[in-house]
Amino acid sequence: MSVSKKAKVIMAASAAVLAVGAGAGVFMLGGKGVSKAETAVLPASQVSSESSITVSDGSSLAQTAPEVPAEPEKLNFVTFKKAPLDVYDMSYTKAAPAEKKVQDPNDFTVEFPKDEDEYYDIHNDPLGFTSTRSIAGEFYTVHDIHTDTVVTMNAHELICSAVYSEIGDGWDEEAIKAQAVAAYTCLRFNAEHGILETVGIKRNYTSTIESCVSAVEGQVLTYNGEIINAVYSASTAGYSTASRDIWGGDYPYLQRVRSVYDSKDPNWGVPTEKSKAEVKSILEKKVGFTLSDDVTKWFTITSAFSGKYIRTITVTGNAGQTANISGEDMCNLFGLKSLAMDISFKDGIFTFKTYGWGHGAGMSQWGCCYYAAAGWTYDQILTHYYVNTSLTLSSYYTQSSAPTQTDTDNADGTEIPQNTPQNNPSENPQPDTQNAESTAETPSQDEAAAPAQQQADIETQTLS
Repeated sequence: MSVSKKAKVIMAASAAVLAVGAGAGVFMLGGKGVSKAETAVLPASQVSSESSITVSDGSSLAQTAPEVPAEPEKLNFVTFKKAPLDVYDMSYTKAAPAEKKVQDPNDFTVEFPKDEDEYYDIHNDPLGFTSTRSIAGEFYTVHDIHTDTVVTMNAHELICSAVYSEIGDGWDEEAIKAQAVAAYTCLRFNAEHGILETVGIKRNYTSTIESCVSAVEGQVLTYNGEIINAVYSASTAGYSTASRDIWGGDYPYLQRVRSVYDSKDPNWGVPTEKSKAEVKSILEKKVGFTLSDDVTKWFTITSAFSGKYIRTITVTGNAGQTANISGEDMCNLFGLKSLAMDISFKDGIFTFKTYGWGHGAGMSQWGCCYYAAAGWTYDQILTHYYVNTSLTLSSYYTQSSAPTQTDTDNADGTEIPQNTPQNNPSENPQPDTQNAESTAETPSQDEAAAPAQQQADIETQTLS
C-alpha cells in the first residue's frame, strides 16, 4: 500500500488546522451576536515534511520534501469574544420558584400533600405448608352482627359460617382459604386477649366453603411466634394502611402494602354529591363559625397517608379562623365509605369520590380475590398483606372465661391500641360478596395477570 506525498501533506495540515481552531475560540453568551472574523495564520512549520513512508512490506519509500508556498496560506476563523458579566443569563443557578396554581372557584379539585411514604410490595414463593388439625373441639363466644346476638359455636362451624358471610363461595379457592386463615387468626387473637369479636354468621354454607376451611384448618399467622391481629377490610385505595395511621398503635406487621387490583372493586371511585349550600350548612354546624366566602378555602387537606387517605382537613372561616376535622369526621358528616377520597367542586356541586371500603388495614378482600385469580396461593396472599409473618399450625385452644369488650391489655401486659376494630376484624364493611357474582364478575386469568413486582424478599419502595 502506498500513500502519495500530497495526501500526507493534506492530512497533516488538516490536523494542524483542527488544533489551531480548537484553541482559538472564546464563546460569547447573552444573545448579543459575535464579533467580525479575524485572520489566523497557519505556520509552515506545522505542515509535515516527512521524507519517507513505510509501506506494507516494511520497506521505506523515499520521498522528496514537500514544496512549501513562499507565502503561508491564510485561514479564517471566527473568534468569539467573551461578553461582559451583565449580559449573562444566570437564572440556571437556582430553580425558579414553583408557580402556585390559581384555583378557579367554580371548578377545582382539592390538592393533596406530596406523598413520599414507603410501601411494601411482597411476593414470596409458595410455602407448600399443608399441616392442619381439627378445630371442631374449640368453642368461641362471638357477637353475630346479622342477628345482633351473642352466640357460642365450635370453631369449625364458626369459621365456615363467617367466611361464607364475608366473601361467599364464588371466588377462587385460594382466596377462600386466605380468608379462612385470617378469620381464624383474628378469632384466636381476640379470644386470647379476652375480647368479644363481632362477626357475620351465615349458616347453611356450601361444600366449597367447608372444603377450603378444612384444607387450612388450624393454621394461623404469627409474628415473632405470637398470633397476630389479622384485621382485614373489603378493599383499599390501592395501598393498605398502617395500623399507626388508622388507630395510633403500631403493629409491625400492619404496614402500608401495595394492593394492585383494588380498582376492580365496585366500591372504587364511588361519587357522593352535595350542593354548596348543603356542604356549607354541614360544615358550619360542625366547626361553629361561618365559612369563608372563598369556597376554595373550605377544604384544605393538611395531612394524608397511604395515598388518598385523609388524616386532617383544615376548614377556614370568613374571619380567618380555622378548625381541623378528621377523615373520620368527613365520613360521618357526608356518609362516605372510606377515608380515601378526592374532593372536587364544579357548578355549585361538591363531589366526594371515595376509594375502597373500610379502614384499609391488613388484607384487602377484593385484592385477595384478584391475586388468587392471578395464580397466587393463599399463603402468598397472606404474607403479602401481613408483613414479615409466618404461617404456623396453632396449638389447641381452651376458652378460660367469657370474653368481654372492655379488656384492652395484651397478654404481655402492654396496651392494645385503642379504637382498633378488635371485636370486628373487618370493621363490618362486608363487600356484599355472599354471592360474589352479584357484585362483580369473577376475574379471568388474563384480566388478573400477576403484578409486575414479583420477588421472594420484602422490598420497600418510595412513590415517585
